Amino acid sequence: MIPPEFPGLGRLVAQQGYSVASARVLPGDVGRRRYLRLALTDGATVLGVYYPPEEDDARRRWLEARRALAAAGVRVPNLFAEDGDGSQLLEDFGPEDLATLLSRESGERDLWLDRAAHVAERIAAAPDPGINTPFDAAFFRRELDLAREAVFDLWLAAPLTPDERRIHDEWAASLAREVAAHPRVLCHRDFHGNNLFPVGDAVAAIDFQDLRGGPDAYDLASLLWERTTLDWMTPGRADRVVRVFAARRGLSSSDFAARLARVLLQRAWKVCGTFARAVSQGRGETYQRYLPGELDLVRRLLVEPADCPFAELFQARLAGFCRGASLLS
Repeated sequence: MIPPEFPGLGRLVAQQGYSVASARVLPGDVGRRRYLRLALTDGATVLGVYYPPEEDDARRRWLEARRALAAAGVRVPNLFAEDGDGSQLLEDFGPEDLATLLSRESGERDLWLDRAAHVAERIAAAPDPGINTPFDAAFFRRELDLAREAVFDLWLAAPLTPDERRIHDEWAASLAREVAAHPRVLCHRDFHGNNLFPVGDAVAAIDFQDLRGGPDAYDLASLLWERTTLDWMTPGRADRVVRVFAARRGLSSSDFAARLARVLLQRAWKVCGTFARAVSQGRGETYQRYLPGELDLVRRLLVEPADCPFAELFQARLAGFCRGASLLS
């Protein structure tokens, strides 16, 4: 049942005494890991993961991050078996992630957002295991430079003029320094609905191998304002989660909300670049749908005096591509 290109998974299944009824290869992520959902004859499922040799560092970091998060009380997948050579059998949280659950009109959105925010609190309170280099201004600046290249050079095929490039780069350098100076906590790094799963009445996290130190609003910004939430998130709903999160962390709600807006601006422009690059490379049917909303989010966040020159440039070059929606106003 298990495809022959995954012999390690076949051996692990045999060692665990599982009887496999079917195996389905799942869509890949941005790395080269491969995932298989294994349906067992008793009706249960397990997740098979294969890391090719070039992804061995990601596998090592995943294992270390899993230990750190479990120690902090975060629900993570149980590791049933591993061969040390790239193959794992994990607990399967099922096909419905938190993004899918929240996308349905439901009176439970606030409940699940609160549960997810509580996971972010636990991660923020955990000690940094030192798996990855912490975020710094240079890291944030590189992300913004890549966004500029992807949006203007690749997607629009209309590079910035030297004067426009200077405006963007001065703004990007300033924002990167500002965000890097925020109070620091441990961050999941990709804390959004596709990496979170409802498990009973709890929220579990996956894809945490990029765990690192960073701005204290980073994960909550990822949770509240990302591609799968833009259709239904409202300022009131987000503000409520922010107030509760800040209170539980013993922070000033207004100060934390201000930091979150700046982190969100950096993330949103970075995400615009990710989506624009995918569209320009012909991988973008899904990303093309989300890109107008992300662009509009950036437009609405360019509100501080330091943003004004780039805000004018953005308006001139990109306003026509934004999706007009009352996201933050």
